[in-house]
Order: sequence, then structure tokens, then C-alpha cells
Amino acid sequence: MKHLSVNHFKVMGFTLLELLLVLLLIGLLAGMTLPRLSNLYDTFRAASEREDILIQLGGLGYKAYQQGKVFTLTTFPATAEEKPVELPLNLPTGWRVVAESPIIFRENGACNGGKLTLFYQENLSYKLELRPPFCQAHL
Repeated sequence: MKHLSVNHFKVMGFTLLELLLVLLLIGLLAGMTLPRLSNLYDTFRAASEREDILIQLGGLGYKAYQQGKVFTLTTFPATAEEKPVELPLNLPTGWRVVAESPIIFRENGACNGGKLTLFYQENLSYKLELRPPFCQAHL
């Protein structure tokens, strides 16, 4: 019978040190990327909400026609000092619309157009133009 030494067997597997090093690297990468994923989600959510607001603004002329009312857009939602404005807008939390001059949506579906700014929380703002006669929103 032949005597086999340890050198004849091929040892398969990883050492504990190698496994710990790999886990450490995975942890470091996860620690660097997860906060950025949260910011990425917030950016996509804000862009989606902005697009929804643009669609709503573009439909205000039709809503004025449909309801037979005149809507005037100045600041929405109104500040504490201003009189609340009745508008069929449903802005997500943190958004605000401020027009440079009043934009009037008439009961025939037309509007006078104008420029406005969309504010999101304290850090983002978007300049928009509503072009007459139907006031489709353009960034």
C-alpha cells in the first residue's frame, strides 16, 4: 500500500481571510452606492411629479371650458397672505406654482398665456411658458 502525503491532494476552497476580505469589499461598495440610489429615486420621483403637473397645467383650459368657469393662475397653492385660488390642480406635496403675471383660463378653453415657475421644495425650480391660445406648457 502506498503512503500518500498531503501534497498529493489538491485543496479546494477559500480561506477564512479571503472570505472576510470579499465581504469587506462588498460592504464598502454597498455603503457607497445605497445613498446614491436613494437620491436617484428622489430625482425620478420629482421628474415624474413635474411631468404630471405639466399635464395638469396643459389641461386647465379644457377644464375651464368643461366647467364653464374662468380660472386665474397666480400662485398655487396660495400663501398665508393671499386669498386662496380655486383651481382644479392637484399638486404633489412640496410643489408650488408661481406665475409672473396672472394667467387667465377662459370658459371657451383659451388662455392669455404667460410665464411661470415651478418650485419643488427649496432646492429645485423650473421655468415654464404657457403659450396662447391653449396654454400648453413648455419648459
